Amino acid sequence: MLPEPFQIYVCPTCRGDLSFDGNADALAGTLTCATGHTFPVTGGLPRFVLDEGYSGSFGFQWQRHAKDQVDSASGAKISRDRVFRGTGWPEDMTGQTILEAGCGSGRFTEVLLSTGAQVFSFDYSEAADVTYRNFADRDAHVCQASIYDMPYPLASFDRVFCYGVIQHTPDVKASFMRLVAMVKPGGYLAVDVYDSRKWLFNARYRVRWFTKHMDKERLHRLCQQATVAYMKVMPPMHPWNQLVVPLKDYRGVLPGLTLEQQISWSILDTFDMLSPAFDLPQSKRTMRRWCVEAGLTDIWVERGGNGVEVRARKPASTV
Repeated sequence: MLPEPFQIYVCPTCRGDLSFDGNADALAGTLTCATGHTFPVTGGLPRFVLDEGYSGSFGFQWQRHAKDQVDSASGAKISRDRVFRGTGWPEDMTGQTILEAGCGSGRFTEVLLSTGAQVFSFDYSEAADVTYRNFADRDAHVCQASIYDMPYPLASFDRVFCYGVIQHTPDVKASFMRLVAMVKPGGYLAVDVYDSRKWLFNARYRVRWFTKHMDKERLHRLCQQATVAYMKVMPPMHPWNQLVVPLKDYRGVLPGLTLEQQISWSILDTFDMLSPAFDLPQSKRTMRRWCVEAGLTDIWVERGGNGVEVRARKPASTV
């Protein structure tokens, strides 16, 4: 018998049912399918990947900045506003199921949990551990998994949410289509992606060829030193400073945060844009085309939030 927190999962390799062997109270042991694929459960989390792969920078990042962007910790409503403005979803989704792909430290997990929905979150990196620590007491179902091999039954969620993720995967279109496959007939999809229109004008793309290969500890220290030094001599010019300097500067542009918090966010997001293995922006036209190819309806694609935001719906089954 699977412990209740694990009952949603299937084998990501063969999509078979799983059995659990271990300590159900401690949520530690092994998940195994009938064909013999095994997955460890440690720290309360099922691990459906062998390691962090290309996402290691995010595991490092969210361990260092575990609560910087979590509204309940920052005292602001930045994450909450971004979710409901971008998705157009209601604030009460009691009784629905939501899949959150790429949870990071759980800034959006917290918002989704507040709707009364049952939330299932995963991250490829060890950031999954951060979300689990932050929200296990609120019944967040978290695992470590790849967007290309998600451990859930296909077409099983009322809503699928993915912000700040797919541009950091090696095949953005494949990532998008995997998300579509998880939406129930009649269900909703909300995704965002960096805007390719800004590619030529952002200084980070002139240095990422080097910084993405740097030791993460060293790069984070450099981001901290450079951001603080920059702020001591330059006035706030967000976002125009990024035309020349590959640094974030959120002074005066993040409502509800203290100056200290704005500096911490600036360091975090500077590291976030310089460290990932992949950074592949997309255009509005491309995102709309993918929605059409996927057979989605009620397609809405606009610039906003962190780049290009997408809302769509999977047609209800006619069977």
